[in-house]
Amino acid sequence: MTDLVLSDLTRSYGATNAIDNINITVGAGEFLTLLGPSGCGKSTTLAAIAGLDQPTHGRISFAGRTLFDAASKTSLPPEARGFGVVFQSYALWPHMTVDDNVGLSLRLRKVAAPERNRRVGEALDLVGLTAYAKRYPGELSGGQQQRVALARAVVFRPALLLLDEPLSNLDAQLRQEARIWLKSIQRELGLTAIYVTHDQEEALSMSDRIVVMRGGHIIQMGTPQDIYERPVHPFSASFIGSANLITGGSVSEVFGGQAAIAFGDGQVLRGHAPLPVHPGSPALVAVRPQNIQPTEGADENRLLVRFGAANYLGDRFEQEAFLGECRLRLQTIRPAPEGQGAIWIDHADALIFPLDDRAKDKTR
Repeated sequence: MTDLVLSDLTRSYGATNAIDNINITVGAGEFLTLLGPSGCGKSTTLAAIAGLDQPTHGRISFAGRTLFDAASKTSLPPEARGFGVVFQSYALWPHMTVDDNVGLSLRLRKVAAPERNRRVGEALDLVGLTAYAKRYPGELSGGQQQRVALARAVVFRPALLLLDEPLSNLDAQLRQEARIWLKSIQRELGLTAIYVTHDQEEALSMSDRIVVMRGGHIIQMGTPQDIYERPVHPFSASFIGSANLITGGSVSEVFGGQAAIAFGDGQVLRGHAPLPVHPGSPALVAVRPQNIQPTEGADENRLLVRFGAANYLGDRFEQEAFLGECRLRLQTIRPAPEGQGAIWIDHADALIFPLDDRAKDKTR
């Protein structure tokens, strides 16, 4: 059964569309992540689902029930939607103990004390904080406070869990641990979850599907593997996995879903073209650092470069190389000597895109 449907959703602020005619369908039990840079519209989308912000146009339905419809002027308030929400700020009551904070939503719903105590106990056990039930928020670490906020959001077993960058206040090690228990809890309870983040590692490690957003638009939607291995836009390629974007060339040949791009010095690179490209038009190549190999051979897709300094990162080296004015990053086991040399890129790892205005913006 489909849980959540956003249809032609738009939120305008004057002449600016924070989200612009987006369509998303989320299945029951799915963990969907809205991913993108600041200002892309991901938090606005989440607020619209929660009922904390009212869209300008479009429709939102959940499990067959209309939550918002601009045409009929329907808009249910947040409390009528009954969703669990976890914000970046923990928003715990400092004068209330952990169990009182967690049980507040049940108290407001007039759940009887015995049942309320049972559910609070289950929620605290779920997040591993049973021993901290009588402590106050000020006596907890940041990671523990975040667990309390999550327990409070799931204690009444909401049909939909909305999370707006809930781990961003934690340090790197705690964030990794939190990803594991958060995903585990979501699966154990069978919750449908919408997660907002700008952290690509979080999105890749936690999501069933990712929605990549930019400028209020959906750039790409798919599984983490699809987004990482088969980006359909230069922005997806560069935002997820930090791909190199090689400019300065034009399309010299198109054959099926493949294309060749020629650079001004006569060098040619062949690759896959996810979007239509046309001979003679400017283009760019997206390739990930780990897919660029120093080489001494004369294979096809060999490009002459100037190697720069290499940095040791423990399990690999990261080295820069210059193809004309383009600076590339390589990740390799053995760095090349500084100076003139060559790189090789498998045609399957080179993604060729048209150099439209939106792609140009990203390469600046």
